[in-house]
Amino acid sequence: MSGAEAAQALLHIAHISTRARCAELLAIFVQQFGWTVQSGPFSGMVLPGRAQWGDGDTLPKLIGCYEAELHEVLASLVELRPGLVVNVGAAEGYYAVGLARMLPDTFVHAFDSAEAAGEICREAARLNSVEARVSVAGACSPVLLQHLLTRAVKPVLLCDCEGCERELIDPAQVPALSSTTIVVECHDFIDPSITQTMVNRLTASHEMFGVREGARDPNAVPFLQPLSSLDRWIAVCEYRPCMMHWLVARPKAPG
Repeated sequence: MSGAEAAQALLHIAHISTRARCAELLAIFVQQFGWTVQSGPFSGMVLPGRAQWGDGDTLPKLIGCYEAELHEVLASLVELRPGLVVNVGAAEGYYAVGLARMLPDTFVHAFDSAEAAGEICREAARLNSVEARVSVAGACSPVLLQHLLTRAVKPVLLCDCEGCERELIDPAQVPALSSTTIVVECHDFIDPSITQTMVNRLTASHEMFGVREGARDPNAVPFLQPLSSLDRWIAVCEYRPCMMHWLVARPKAPG
C-alpha cells in the first residue's frame, strides 16, 4: 500500500468512527432535549427524527448551528416577506418547514427527487403544524419552476440540488427568475463552472454576493461544554467534501 493509499484508508476509518460517535452524541442530546431545535433561526422547530441522506446532519440542526453562514440571509428573507418560497432539494424539510414557521403568511413548495425525503418532509410539516402551507413534490423542472414563480409576489428560491442548479437557474429557460430572490448552494466540486455560469446569467437582473463556509464555535453551545474537545468538534461537523459556498442573488430595482 502506498503512502497515499494508507492516508485514504486512515481518512475512511476516521470518517466511520466519528460518524458513529456523532450518532451516540445525538442519542444523548435527544434524551435531554428531544427532537426540538434549541437555537438559531429555526429554534423551536421539531425534527422527525429520521433522515434520507446519511444522518441528515441532524445534530448540528438540533443544536442550531447547521449552515450558520446563512442565518443572516434567512433573517433578510423574513424581512422581505415573500409571497412564495420554492425550496429545490428540500431533503427532510429543514428549510422548507423552518421558513414556513418563520413566515406564517407564505406558502412553501418543497421539491426533492427522493420519494423517502418527501415523506419525511411531510412529517416535519405535520409535526410543526404547517402542513397546510407546505406542498411536497418530486423533482422540479424549469417549466414547473417558471409556472410557480410567475404567479408569485416577491418569490424566493432556495436551491441545494447537487449540481442541478446549473440547469434550473437559467433565466433563458425560467424568465421569472429575474424577479426572484435566489439563495443557491454551489456545487463547484461537481462542475467547476457552476458558480461563474450562474453569475453570468444573473448579472443583468440581480445584485449578487457570495457566502463562504465559515468556522464554528462548539464552545458556545451549552450542551457541548462538558464534553471533550473531540466530541465538541464532531458534534458540529457537517462533513462537507470541500469548503462550500453559496450565491445570494437579489433582483435589481426597476430602472
